[in-house]
Amino acid sequence: MSANWRETLFVWDGILSEDEDVTKEGEGDDGSNNVGLKWEGTWVGCESADAVAVEPPKRGAFNRDVSSAHSFATSGVVSQKDPANNFFHVSMSGSYDLGEGSDKKKYSDDVHDMYLSLLRWTGNLREQADNLVFALGSNEFGKFISVGWLRVGNRITLARRYLDDGDLRCKWDIDALKSAVLGEIATTKAGGEMTLRIPPWQCAAMHAEAEQPSAKRQKQDPQ
Repeated sequence: MSANWRETLFVWDGILSEDEDVTKEGEGDDGSNNVGLKWEGTWVGCESADAVAVEPPKRGAFNRDVSSAHSFATSGVVSQKDPANNFFHVSMSGSYDLGEGSDKKKYSDDVHDMYLSLLRWTGNLREQADNLVFALGSNEFGKFISVGWLRVGNRITLARRYLDDGDLRCKWDIDALKSAVLGEIATTKAGGEMTLRIPPWQCAAMHAEAEQPSAKRQKQDPQ
């Protein structure tokens, strides 16, 4: 891992499923049914300050998870969808592996707020924006932002970038994060159909430094 670990993009990949131990019959405190979710899988660290250079991790055709020595298991209860931004909010809790060999330990996030428009992949590729997944959070290593998407098999692949304390992105809310990402990866065709560049973390908002140019973009757009 890079000496500056904020230059590592941590890509989490796993299956989103209903947590039957949490889901209950009847109404929750907000008048909605209590729906529990689990998100479990593995993560890999990709050493790159340039988020555009990071591709989704490969997974064997018959493997449930991406091959990695580091796993995670999180869960949470779904809030009602916010009509203002079309997101469900899930406050996730759980643990993830960090370290190598005998130094590997379980760690937890202090805050891990996930935002998604769908709880199950529908296969509708016309509404690509509905498949986007975002997260904001913090732990003992600092604040982080995450961008990814819901895929076939109800798989979420989500890239996490840790931020320096003085980084302006530490003050972002979900609307600011979504706007910054869509402003770079979205293209609107004639008729209003929106297409997205996938993986969605390949944008300046996910660089190690907010104003850092992408090397790949520089090659494509010479001055």
